[in-house]
Amino acid sequence: MKTNNLIKVCGSITKKESLIPVDYNILKNTCVAEANDPYSGYYGMIPGQTDPNSLFLFTTRYYTLEEVLRLAQNIDAHYMEKVNVAAAWLNFAYYEYAAIRVKYFPDYENIHLLQNYCIKEGVEFIKKVQMSDSALAKVNKCFVLEEAEDGIYFDKKEENKGYITIPKQISNSEFSNILIEIKNNHDCEFFDAAMGAMIIDSRTIEIVRIYAENLNLRLLKCIKEEFAKSILNN
Repeated sequence: MKTNNLIKVCGSITKKESLIPVDYNILKNTCVAEANDPYSGYYGMIPGQTDPNSLFLFTTRYYTLEEVLRLAQNIDAHYMEKVNVAAAWLNFAYYEYAAIRVKYFPDYENIHLLQNYCIKEGVEFIKKVQMSDSALAKVNKCFVLEEAEDGIYFDKKEENKGYITIPKQISNSEFSNILIEIKNNHDCEFFDAAMGAMIIDSRTIEIVRIYAENLNLRLLKCIKEEFAKSILNN
């Protein structure tokens, strides 16, 4: 749906997540992990620090985005007002698990209360996971975007995030190689990037999520041009 230049859509972001287990203030026989190094592609290159802000509640089955959004709507709690929920798959080296991604949860002392709310809504949590330090996470979520130019968007709900469209779907290895090329080129300033897709006007649009402090249009245009050039040349 598009109103003027504001767009509300659903889609997915796929990225490598560094994870640590959360073993306090959670229900017994459940598993929770925290993404402890968000936007490592940005903060790994310049001095800075960002607070961890994503929890993954591991579940016995995959709950669709529709189910997760309905779940959040049914949880009547003041601390859920600014929370962002999504459906997720986490692929570790040898194991894959479904999870509910909870972002911006304000009070980690109340994770167990959130889990109790979920259980009342029918969610079943897995008792044990074989978790390593990182996983390839695919998060299915909703976006609220402002279209700055054709194929360039700013996130209106999450600060310092923007999105560019790319000409076609690419593999993880192609994505990594293009990132190395762009960052070695130094024409574009420091940024973190992740692959994704959105459904706009009933079409799947391939995107790259960009994160940088004080994100601006010039940086997004630079990255978009470099991605398009690399993809078309290959």
